[in-house]
Amino acid sequence: MRYPPEGVRRLDRAFGRSVISRSTDQRVQLRLLSVRDWSSVRPGAPGRPRRRNSHILTTTTLQSAVFIRMSDASLLSIALALLLAEPCAAQWEPHQVEQLNGQADRITSPAKIQIVSRDWELGAVHYPYLVHLPDKNSLLLLVNWGEKPHNKAGVSMSHDAGRSWTKPRLVVDSWAVGLTSLGDGNLLLVSQKSVTGPSDTYHFSRDYGETWTESVAAPGYQGDKPFYEDSQFLVDRNSRTGEVSRLWATGKAPGKACLLRHTDDGGRTWSPLRYIPQWGRTGEIVLHRAGNGNLIAACRTNIPRFVDGKIDHWSGLGVSLSADNGKSWSDVGENILYAWGRHLSSLVTLPGGHIVLTYVVRQGYKDAADGLPQFGIEAVVSRDYGKSWDLDHRYLLAVWKGDRKGPNAWRASGQRTATVLLPDGSLVTAFGAWYRNIALVRWRTHDQQLTSDTTIADASWDSDARNLFAPKISRYAITDAE
Repeated sequence: MRYPPEGVRRLDRAFGRSVISRSTDQRVQLRLLSVRDWSSVRPGAPGRPRRRNSHILTTTTLQSAVFIRMSDASLLSIALALLLAEPCAAQWEPHQVEQLNGQADRITSPAKIQIVSRDWELGAVHYPYLVHLPDKNSLLLLVNWGEKPHNKAGVSMSHDAGRSWTKPRLVVDSWAVGLTSLGDGNLLLVSQKSVTGPSDTYHFSRDYGETWTESVAAPGYQGDKPFYEDSQFLVDRNSRTGEVSRLWATGKAPGKACLLRHTDDGGRTWSPLRYIPQWGRTGEIVLHRAGNGNLIAACRTNIPRFVDGKIDHWSGLGVSLSADNGKSWSDVGENILYAWGRHLSSLVTLPGGHIVLTYVVRQGYKDAADGLPQFGIEAVVSRDYGKSWDLDHRYLLAVWKGDRKGPNAWRASGQRTATVLLPDGSLVTAFGAWYRNIALVRWRTHDQQLTSDTTIADASWDSDARNLFAPKISRYAITDAE
């Protein structure tokens, strides 16, 4: 069901009996009752005088029923507000994740997938950021939509592990990035002056993303020089109290990439930016705290011989480590996962300490048999706190085929990944796909016996054996073209 348009039409022509009756797996119903029904739903008040043209809008959930009395004039706006807060129609569809297993047959695992933005009617939707709110067991998704210079950003909520989502609630009339949960309902995001432009304002929510009334200006580089951010903040917590002790941020400035800073007061004041030369030539660095205490920086690499003269989809992916809380870092060149074609990463630690790294495959897949390009979302696992990554047993979370050849074939590729761990041990990975929508995959890693093959990992980091791959997927992921 697509709404609000259909719901508006039904509400607009209605008076009296049921206007909107929607029973879904979320067990939500909206019903408009005339005055004569008031005594039947509110016991103990039969025959009580009623004001003419008064109506009651009821919202029934599993736990409770709420009755709101209103005049005809206010009926439409309140009903629409409730409708927009309801979950939209997109829901999980059957899917499968394939895992490479060296030279042996792939391991296929059941999964779920959905294009969450399909029913939002917002046009092109871009660049997702996803967080889990454990005390509510909810998910919050930041997305951007609209065409520049009229971009907008807002948040969508799921209370059922990603099965259904509210239509995004507007937060800012600009591009926004970096949605981060600080715990206890506190959230932070960054609005930017233009699409992927310099940071402008840090916005705070104290009520799980319902409102964003607090903000501070985002400090620039060396004063008022532009500072460009893209990644979520890394949140450190006090091991005894669980309170946030430090936030880490990365970014770039004109002529100066690979910058790092931190805040110890929740994002209001920041340390001076430090240049980290070991990260190479990049402005997109995702930070993560490993189970052994080390810091991990997943870096979007820009190696000149692969990216010069090409679009930025030829950037690669490498990892830099710090064992002294960010004072010093290993050289990303010592741990290049892919020389080109993979980036826009996200990291999450599993209960046993293994780290899952998800990323977009924009280049490196061989064309399909019909000559059309292929793109995907993959995941690799580290079992040694980020020192090495099991490339020979990586997961293919979603693979799809483009619809055109030639210089604009890249438009069907993905953008950004964001992965969170749910209480049941499953993972939800959000990513941007096609022209343009936001997709989600709910999946799991597993502990099945794997081969000892290390052919891909042993290949040179810049070789075709490492970077060029035929996905040979048994079933393409759903796309927004279907």
